[in-house]
Amino acid sequence: MALVRRLSSEGSLSVTALTEGTRISRQSVTKHLGVLARAGLVESERQGRERLWALAPGQIEEARRALEQISREWDDALGRLRRLVER
Repeated sequence: MALVRRLSSEGSLSVTALTEGTRISRQSVTKHLGVLARAGLVESERQGRERLWALAPGQIEEARRALEQISREWDDALGRLRRLVER
């Protein structure tokens, strides 16, 4: 989540920049970025010797909509449970 938050607030960043100020290794960040890339949530672009990573806005928006739908479904289910318990 921290990687997504940083990319969201700071824009495109290299693995080096993403690891600065953290106790997370470059290997761990690279692994997590790979997972996010396979999920279509981030994309990378080579710039010189480094690869810059950025959010893939379309996929992030789709994930947000899916999470909102799941949240609504849970709210409905919890409301039904509350009404059942209160009877």
